[in-house]
Amino acid sequence: MLQKVSILLISLLLLTSCGSDETISETSWLEWYNWEWYSIFLPSNWKIMTDKNNILPEPSEGKIELSAQASEPKWSFTNNILILSDTLKTFTDSSEYSMANNVWARREYTEYLQLANEDFKFLDWTESTIYTFEAKYNLETPKLKFLQTAYVCNPNKGYFLTIAISPSIKITDKYETLLSTFSCIEDENITNI
Repeated sequence: MLQKVSILLISLLLLTSCGSDETISETSWLEWYNWEWYSIFLPSNWKIMTDKNNILPEPSEGKIELSAQASEPKWSFTNNILILSDTLKTFTDSSEYSMANNVWARREYTEYLQLANEDFKFLDWTESTIYTFEAKYNLETPKLKFLQTAYVCNPNKGYFLTIAISPSIKITDKYETLLSTFSCIEDENITNI
């Protein structure tokens, strides 16, 4: 437990000391959000969208778990995070689930351009893959930069995490660190089987 707290404090320092932009700046403090099945740190100046069912389109698969965005738009866009969950029909790990979601993104987004595909570790040492790409949601929307990864909590529960930022942001380390703070809260019914 002490090791996890130490890692989280180091991440907090990294996120708050990184370069500044409108979403994660030197003056932003992170807040720990803890839900029934998962937790994540988010910048304190990001607002959680509580009425996500009436604002966001229903995903073709899975369920919207969390949607949060920076408090102020910049260049007519608000940087944001979206976390989806899904019940997995076959056994997979976080890297495979991330890859499967990236294949879906290549098909569904317009003008998809992959910028990076790297091994990724969450703070609890869960290994995954992170994809960074630029694309448009559709022909009418502007091109954005996306960071996407996935986390499989148990054999049948997966989370898909996406951060959308302005393409003008060139260094994405602090957003990757933000994603790395995601972790699952173990279900005692599954761990005691």
